[in-house]
Amino acid sequence: MDFWSRIIGGSRSLSKSPRASSPTERLTAFKRTCNTLQQIWRSSNSTAAEQAAIVHARHCIERLNSVLGDESRGPAPHPCLAYAASSQIFVTVTKLALSSYDEAMLRSATVLFNTLIDSEVDGVVDNRLFARALVDLVRRADKKSADIEGRLVELLFGVANNIRLQPNILPAWFAPRTDDEDQSTGSVEFAGTMRTDDFPLFYLLVEWVHHAGRAGDFARTGLLYLIETASRSKDLERWLIESDLATLMATGLGALYSQLGSLTSSLDVEPEVPHIISHSDHAEQETALPPALGASMDSFMAYLLFWQDTIDHCKSAEVVATLLDHFQVLFLEQLLYPSLLESSDVEGGSTAAVLTYLYRILASVDQDDLVQRILLFLLASPSGSDVHEKKKNMSASRRKSLDVLAAFSEEAARPSPSLFNLRDLVLLGLQSPNRQTVLATLRLLTVILQRYSSFATSLIRTNPGQPAKQRTIGALNAELGQLLTLATSIIDEPTLDQSFDNYLKDASWILESRLCIPLPDNGSENLPLEIRQEDPIFRQLLGCLENFFTNTVIVNLALTEVLMSIASSHLMALDGWLLVDPAKYEYARVDGVSEEDDSSTDILNQVHSVYRQPSWSSTDTPALTALLHRLVDRVQEWRKQIPDFDILIAARRGLLHEDDEPSDPLGQGPGTPATRSADRSSTPRTPQLGTDQGAPRGRRDLRNLTSPQRSNVGSPLQENAANTLHSPPPRDASEARSAAEELRKRLSAPFLLDDRPSSANGSTENGGQGAAQTDPEVAIIDDEEEHKPKDASATLGHVLTNVVILYEFLLEISAVVQARGTLFEEAGFQGVGLSVQVDDL
Repeated sequence: MDFWSRIIGGSRSLSKSPRASSPTERLTAFKRTCNTLQQIWRSSNSTAAEQAAIVHARHCIERLNSVLGDESRGPAPHPCLAYAASSQIFVTVTKLALSSYDEAMLRSATVLFNTLIDSEVDGVVDNRLFARALVDLVRRADKKSADIEGRLVELLFGVANNIRLQPNILPAWFAPRTDDEDQSTGSVEFAGTMRTDDFPLFYLLVEWVHHAGRAGDFARTGLLYLIETASRSKDLERWLIESDLATLMATGLGALYSQLGSLTSSLDVEPEVPHIISHSDHAEQETALPPALGASMDSFMAYLLFWQDTIDHCKSAEVVATLLDHFQVLFLEQLLYPSLLESSDVEGGSTAAVLTYLYRILASVDQDDLVQRILLFLLASPSGSDVHEKKKNMSASRRKSLDVLAAFSEEAARPSPSLFNLRDLVLLGLQSPNRQTVLATLRLLTVILQRYSSFATSLIRTNPGQPAKQRTIGALNAELGQLLTLATSIIDEPTLDQSFDNYLKDASWILESRLCIPLPDNGSENLPLEIRQEDPIFRQLLGCLENFFTNTVIVNLALTEVLMSIASSHLMALDGWLLVDPAKYEYARVDGVSEEDDSSTDILNQVHSVYRQPSWSSTDTPALTALLHRLVDRVQEWRKQIPDFDILIAARRGLLHEDDEPSDPLGQGPGTPATRSADRSSTPRTPQLGTDQGAPRGRRDLRNLTSPQRSNVGSPLQENAANTLHSPPPRDASEARSAAEELRKRLSAPFLLDDRPSSANGSTENGGQGAAQTDPEVAIIDDEEEHKPKDASATLGHVLTNVVILYEFLLEISAVVQARGTLFEEAGFQGVGLSVQVDDL
C-alpha cells in the first residue's frame, strides 16, 4: 500500500502545480504523466488498489488531454504531440481503458485518440501500432451508451477522412494478402469472401452502417470516404471488388426491405386531412391520406440513399459496376421483383404495399445508374442484360466477381420479368377493385412519367417514326376554345383570365423543366411521338376517368396528375388523344380568293390563313376530349335537374379554396362564392396563342386543392353561405339552424349516378350520363337500390367536389396545351403556304 500512497500523493502535488509555461517544462510534465500511466499498468492488481488506480489513471489521461489540446491549438513546435507518437502512449491508454470497464476512462481515451488523429503528427495515423490500438479499442470496448458508441465510430470516421486526404497512410490500416500468400496457405478464395484481417477498419464501419443517429452517420460517411479512395489505390480497388463489400451492402438492403410491413392508416391519431379530402365521402377511409409506413421504411430509405451516395462518391468504374451487379442480382432479382410478382390484391393484401414501396424508391433516388438498373430490369429492357458481352474489357477481379455472382444467381430459382414486367403490373393495378391498389399504381405512374420520362414510352406505347405535326395558331386557338368552353360551361368565372394566367405560368415552368431532361438514347430523333390509341394502360386510364364523379377524391387527383404528366411530356404528342390530328382539320373556303393567289402570290392571305380556325368531324374527336365532353354533359344534365346547382357549385368551390393564402388570386376572385355565383351571361374571352406568352419561371403551384390545413368538416354554416346569397336571411336563429341542417342533409344524401332510365322521364340522355330524379333538388336512392355497389352512387357533396376538380383540370390541361405550342414549337407559321392549300379545303 505504501507504493499506492506515494503514487496517489504524487498525483496531488502534480495537480496543484502551476501549468508549465515553456515548451520544455510542458514536455517534462507530459513525460512524467506518461510514465505514471505506464507504472499503473504494470503494478498491483488488488481490488482496492485497482479501483484507486482506475481513478488515478483517468486523471492522468485527462491531464494528457488537457496538455495536448492546448498544444494543438497553439503554434509549432508541438513537442508533446511528437512525444505521444514516439512513446506510443496510446497503447497503454488502450489497455487501461479496456481493462478498467470504466465509462469515464473510455470517454477520456476517445478524446486522446481523437486529438492524435486530428494533429496530423508523423507516426500516429500512419503507424500500424496506432491502427491496431484504435481497432482494439473500438472492437472490444463496452458500448453501454449511445454517447460512447458515437465517440468510437467518430474515431473510425476521423481515420477514414485522413485516408481520403492522404492515401499514402493507407498501408498502416490496409494489408491485403497476396495471391502467393493465399496459395501457400492452401486457401483459394472466391470473390465476395470475408477478409476481416485485411482491412479491419472497413468492417468496423460496416457494423454501424445500418444504425440511426450519430453512429450511423459517421459510419456511412467514413465508408464513403474509403470507397472513394479506391480510385487512387489499385490494391484497394481490387480488394473492394473481390471482398464482400457489395454482398454486405446488397444483403443489408434486402434485409431492411424484408422488414417492411403492410400499409397502415394514421387516421386514429387525428391526422391533418387535406382540405379537399375532408369534404368527400371517403374522408374517414384509409385511402384518404398517404400511407404511414413507419420507422422500418425510414431505415430502408436511409440505407437506399447511402447506396446512392456510395455510387456517386466512388470514382472507380469497376467498383461501381460490382456494386450495381450485386444490387440487381441480390436485391432486384431475388427480392424486389418477386415481392411484386407474388403480392396479393385481395382485401388486406400486399399489392398496394409493394407498389407504394416501389413508388417511394423511385421518388427518392436521384442516382441515374441505380434508376437505370431498377427500371431497365423491371421493364425487361434488353439493354439491361448485355453485361456479359463486355466481359472481355473487364479486369480479372471484375470477371471473377461477376462469375461468382452469376453462379450464385443460377442456384436461386427466380422469375423473369420477360414474362411479367412492370408494365403488366401497372395494368393489373389500374384494373384492381381495390382503391389502395389503384391509388398506388397512379402514384407510381406519376413518378415515372415526371422524373424518368425516358421510360414513359416503355409504359405507354407510341407509334414509332410518327412525330407530332405542327399546327397553325388558328388551329391551336380552336382547340383551346373547345377546352375552355368545356370549363366555362361548368363554372362561368368572371376572373377566368387571371386564373388561367396563373395556370399558364405554372405550365410554362413545368415544360421548361422538361426541356432540361435529356432525350432517350434509343436512336429516335422524331419526337414527340403519337400515343397508340389501343394501348391498354392508356385505355385503362380513360376507363378510370369514366367513373370520375364516383371515384374517390384522392384517386381523381392522382388520375388527373397522371394525365397532366403525359400532356407535359416532351416525348409524347397531344395529337390523337387530346388534340385533333392536324391532317384531319377542315377549313372553310375563303370567298373571293383564287387558288393561284392563295397558294403562291398573295402573302397577306397566307398570313391570314395562319389564324383561320378549322373544324373537324365528331368522329375525329380525340379519345380524352370526347370523354371530357361526356363528363361535362352529365354536369349540364344535373344543372337542369337541380335549380340551385350553380349556387351549390360556387359554394363548394369557395369552401375548398377558403384556406388559400391571401396572395393567391384564386382566393380573391374564384375563391369567393359571391363572385362565382354572379350572372353567367358574361363569357370571358378565350386566351389566344400569340397574345401574352410571358410566363416567369419558378412560379409555385397555385392549385391549392390538397392543402394540408384542416377545416371544419361538413360545416353547414359555411356551406349555407352561398345559398343565402340569393334568398332572404332567416328570421331568427332557429330558422338558421333549420336551414343549415336541411343543407347538411341535402349534401350527405345519396346522389343517383347509374345508367338506368329514371322513373321521372323513363330515359336518360347521352347514354345515361345523368339520371333524372323524382325530387329535382336531391337524388335519393330508393330502398330497392340499396343492394347496388357503393361505387354506383355518391353523395351530392362528393359529386360537387369532383365537379370542381374537373373544372380545375380543364383549366390546367388547357394551359399546358397553350404553353406547349410555344415552348415545344407545336404551333406557328412554318410551312403555312404548303400545309394549308385551297385544294385541301
